[in-house]
Amino acid sequence: MPAPTAPSFLVLDRDSGKVLWTDNSPGDKILHGSWSSPTYAKLGGQPQVLFGGGDGWLYSFDPKGNGRGGSKLLWKFDCNPKAARWILGGRGSRNGFVSMAVVYDGLVYITVGEDPEHGTGIGHMWCIDPTKRGDVSPELAVDANGKLIPFAQRRRGKAVDPAAGERAIHNSNSAVVWYYGQKTLKQLQATKFERQWHQSIGSVAIKDDLLFAADFSGLVHCVDARTGWGLWTYDLLASAWSSPLIVDGKVYVADEDGDIAIFPLTGDPRRALKRVDGEWAPALGEVNMGNSVYTTPIVANNVLYIASRDTLFAIKDSD
Repeated sequence: MPAPTAPSFLVLDRDSGKVLWTDNSPGDKILHGSWSSPTYAKLGGQPQVLFGGGDGWLYSFDPKGNGRGGSKLLWKFDCNPKAARWILGGRGSRNGFVSMAVVYDGLVYITVGEDPEHGTGIGHMWCIDPTKRGDVSPELAVDANGKLIPFAQRRRGKAVDPAAGERAIHNSNSAVVWYYGQKTLKQLQATKFERQWHQSIGSVAIKDDLLFAADFSGLVHCVDARTGWGLWTYDLLASAWSSPLIVDGKVYVADEDGDIAIFPLTGDPRRALKRVDGEWAPALGEVNMGNSVYTTPIVANNVLYIASRDTLFAIKDSD
C-alpha cells in the first residue's frame, strides 16, 4: 500500500462536510481495494455503522466515534477461514468485499468477493449476531505454543502458517449464526456445481425470511435467512454482477448476457422454476435487455428502472 496509514473509512457531518472521525483499520493489509459501501443500523439497541474492510474483515463502529477524531470499534469479524490464502488473480481462497452488509431482523448478512477481472472462485456467506463485542470471528489464530497471534501482527496473505506450527482454533466468542458455502477449495471441488457458492460482488436481498443472492459464476441461490439452509438454485449461464431486487412478490436478477430472470418470492423450487423445452427456467420468465446488465434493477414511484450497458429503461404497468 502506498499510504498504509491513510484512512479507509471516514465519517463526515452531512451539512458542513467536516470530518468527524476516521479509521484505517486495514492498514497495509488491504488485499486489493476497499470496494464495499457502509451500512447503518440500530442493532441490539446500539447504533452501528458496518464497514467491509479491504482486508476481508467486517468492522462495526459506534457512529459517534471516540470523541477525539478516532473510531470506536464495537466488533470485528474475519469473513475468511484462517486457512484461506490470498493469491492475486483470484486463484486463492481469501477474499475481500465488493458487496455491502445487509441487515434483516436484527442480524447482519455479508458475502465476500473480488475484482470481477480476476474471474471467479470460492466464496463465503455469513449471518452474524451484531450484539457481541470484540473479535467475534469464527476462528482465532494461534502460534505453535497455542498463544493467540495478536490482531496487529496478522499477515496480509494468510492468517496461519502451518509450516511454523500455527493453526486456527474455535472462537468461543464467535458471532456466527450460520455459514453458507464451502470453506476450502477441496470442499468446493467435491460439491456439485449447482450447490456451490462462489465469490459474489452483489449484496443479498431478503424478505419473508427468504434470502436471495447471485454469485459471480451465475448461480442464483434461495436460502432460508433464519437457518442458512439452501432451498433452491438456478444457473443463469452468465455472470451476475448486481444484487437481486425483491418487489411486488417477485425477485429480479440481472446477468451479463442482458437477461433479467424473474422468480416468484418463494422457497419452493417447484414454484420458483418451470420446464421449458426440457430445460429449467425462471417460473415468471426472462426478458433480454439487448445488452449486458451490470447494475441492480430498482423501483421508484411504481416504475422499474434497469440500466443496461448502453440504455436506461423505465418500465411501468400500462394500467
